Amino acid sequence: MKLAIKHQETRIDDNSSYIFGRKEFSVSLKNIFNNTDGGFVLAIDATWGEGKTSFIHQLIHDLKFSTDLIPIYYDAFANDFSSDTFLSIGATISYEVEKHFNKKSQTDKNHKKTQEQIQHLKKVTKNTAIELVKLGTNLAVKSLTAGVVDSSELVKVTTNAFNTATFGTLELDLKKKFEAYENSKATIQSYVEALQSVSTGSEKVVFFIDELDRCRPDFAVEVLEKIKHLFLAKNVIFVISYNKSQLSKIISNVYGVDHEDSLKYLEKFVHIEADLPTVDNKNHENSYELLFNCFMDEFNIQFSMEQPKLERLKGMFISLSSDKHLKMNSREIERAFSYVSFCFASLDGDKGTELFQYFLPAAMIKIKNIELFESIKNGYFSSTSSNKEFNWVFVFFMDYYKDDLVYEASNVYKVEKFEEACNIVSMFKLPIESGTQRAVKNF
Repeated sequence: MKLAIKHQETRIDDNSSYIFGRKEFSVSLKNIFNNTDGGFVLAIDATWGEGKTSFIHQLIHDLKFSTDLIPIYYDAFANDFSSDTFLSIGATISYEVEKHFNKKSQTDKNHKKTQEQIQHLKKVTKNTAIELVKLGTNLAVKSLTAGVVDSSELVKVTTNAFNTATFGTLELDLKKKFEAYENSKATIQSYVEALQSVSTGSEKVVFFIDELDRCRPDFAVEVLEKIKHLFLAKNVIFVISYNKSQLSKIISNVYGVDHEDSLKYLEKFVHIEADLPTVDNKNHENSYELLFNCFMDEFNIQFSMEQPKLERLKGMFISLSSDKHLKMNSREIERAFSYVSFCFASLDGDKGTELFQYFLPAAMIKIKNIELFESIKNGYFSSTSSNKEFNWVFVFFMDYYKDDLVYEASNVYKVEKFEEACNIVSMFKLPIESGTQRAVKNF
């Protein structure tokens, strides 16, 4: 039993099947990557939980079969521990580019030359990172000390703190004195040229930046500021995945500007923006079935249930997830299964198996609509709810729990095990992420 899983990455389909039918969108993007000359920045905008990361991982999986496209995934949230943003990005690019060309080595007659260019790229990456660290530290000294601290003294401090930062066989050495700003610009240009020289033909790097709106605010801004230096590289396409509204708030807070100015700031980095196609839940039963099976495996939820009962449970889950009822997105479903996993782990013996068919809908409802959860957590279902939007619940569960319900009146019945499951679900409270339960009033 697992209580937490790694988001999205294990939900890759080898048949290029995109959850919630975004195949057409992926084909359009691949055509754009192949048919355009020069680099550009594309932003994919979607709200929390709509499946940006899942879509990107599936797209990267498909792009790896291309000989001319080198897809690279960069998780800003996972990398925001780094104090050197450019080195973090540059190291990722160098590693993935080298891995790509190593796979081609047996058939590539220019392999030796390419390897020399990759080693050169690594060297220039190191030098560029050094120059940018120097520049940034100089600015910080001027700001914090009004020039009182001498640069040479600062070198001694930073040499101890940043003496070595490695990737591959490279060593970042900060023993040199600070260089002028013009040197930084020249080094950046050298990096762009080195990155372009790696391509032996029509290869392009497609660099995906994800989770910008989840990482440390200053790091998110640093990523944007650093990648702008690479925009001139003709063989690099950037794809930024974000919740634009959330990222603009981060920029507003970091720079102390209003919402309109933060949006203008973002416009400096993005050449074109696309909305992730909206999920039409009504026509995606297969996607919900895939999510059910994946989360059962990923959370390692194992129990003895007869196949017909399991299929009936899966059918209930699919129906409950759809537009007709809860309208769940993939992240909300993941959180519901996380609740179930905690509930299982808290029980002895076979009790988890006994209550699973009650845990799952209870957790889904609690994640999506706390008002509805509070109204039915005692196990009572009424056809005369004070909120008419909840009336479907009476008929839905009357059908699913028909063997367990006990009528209290013609329009009221109780399911005792549902109450028992809700009591256990209520023991736990998952951290609220951006977007969770926003739909309570609009349900």
